[in-house]
Amino acid sequence: MPPSPAPARRTWYHTINLPSGPTPGYFDTRDAPRHVPWPAGMKGARGLDVGTFDGFWAFEMERRGAAEVVALDLDDMTRIDWAYDHRRSGPERIAEWGSERGPGFREAAEALGSKVVRVGRSVYDLDPAVDGTFDVVICGALLLHLRDPVRALEAMRSVCRGTLLLVESVDPYLELAARRVPSARLCPEWDEWWRVNSAGLCTMVVTAGFHIQETGKRFLVPLGPGAPPDLRLSALAGVLCGRPGQRGLLTRAIRAEPRPPQDSPS
Repeated sequence: MPPSPAPARRTWYHTINLPSGPTPGYFDTRDAPRHVPWPAGMKGARGLDVGTFDGFWAFEMERRGAAEVVALDLDDMTRIDWAYDHRRSGPERIAEWGSERGPGFREAAEALGSKVVRVGRSVYDLDPAVDGTFDVVICGALLLHLRDPVRALEAMRSVCRGTLLLVESVDPYLELAARRVPSARLCPEWDEWWRVNSAGLCTMVVTAGFHIQETGKRFLVPLGPGAPPDLRLSALAGVLCGRPGQRGLLTRAIRAEPRPPQDSPS
């Protein structure tokens, strides 16, 4: 008897509640929305989810009343910001793991009866002439994977007419060692690049043309049911957000709005 074909989807990044039960995500983001300083006017809004992966934040915007949601992510895994030594092995490893962008989103969208539209493009390619503008732009845990996070934020600024919601991990060691100094560690591992502290994250947002309205408290995004057993995260993250003994991603949410250049006439 020939072997059964491999499943089309083997790895989830997000843990999403579907009618059949939660998806086995690497990280369990289901509690994260309550830590986000959402704008008051989500109902009827046009929203953009940048770096959607399995679609968790896109579906959350839809659930909160957004009239139209666009979910953006890459289809071509060779276009990820790979470090030099992983440009060939990285896409091959993603195919081996079954963690391509797209299959999980489509499965979740069908199960939820979602009307979110997925667009297979890079954040760097955002263009108001092509994409229009959005009332709410949300970006979750993407900047650490980008070689040029400020350029990505500038691209989001170009299509944001209302609110940016940034939900990004922060480095627990830099949170202690350089609490008030905008700082980052260069960690080019696979598709990861920059690990920043809260001050560094805020500085990137302002540098990209936004005014910060609110910065939420640090919180923990715990490992999900699909996390590999050898995935090790610092216990310091749990300590810094008041959950000692628990491991996960130390995370901070920021709400910001576009601002004019500071050298513009008043």
